Amino acid sequence: MTPLHVLDIEVPPDWIDYNGHMNDACYAIAFSRAGDAFMEKIGLGEKERQATERSIFTLALVIRFIAEAKLGDILSVSVHVLECDKKRMRFWLEARKAGAPVATSEQVLTCVDLSGEKPRAAEFPPDVAARLEALARDHAELPTPLEAGQGLTLRRKATFSVTP
Repeated sequence: MTPLHVLDIEVPPDWIDYNGHMNDACYAIAFSRAGDAFMEKIGLGEKERQATERSIFTLALVIRFIAEAKLGDILSVSVHVLECDKKRMRFWLEARKAGAPVATSEQVLTCVDLSGEKPRAAEFPPDVAARLEALARDHAELPTPLEAGQGLTLRRKATFSVTP
């Protein structure tokens, strides 16, 4: 079993910053597009969203930078479903160039019913839930990435203090 490949994307000129590599905000764009491609694969593409009035909202995400991506690099993005329930999912995205990791993103998303006045959390449509659960079962055989679920922290105690 391997993570699910969802997207290949080329780094365009407008994603390059003053340091000559991909701007940090543009990794979020690449991972967002990969998330959209993943939604298509599990049955929450544009047509299905319109038909069911269900969509996905991102609740949290963390991006980790591993190596530089530069103009013209092709990033290959895969998804590893870490866990899901009836309304939410947590997955790990990994962007690679030429097989080497460039960045990762861990995300928590929720299914949302858009049919009322205000969006509200809702269960995944049954066919989407079935696909997602099957994928999560398959991906449970994969090793969990070491950084998954770790959030953000400084590894060493700060060497300074702030006094009021």
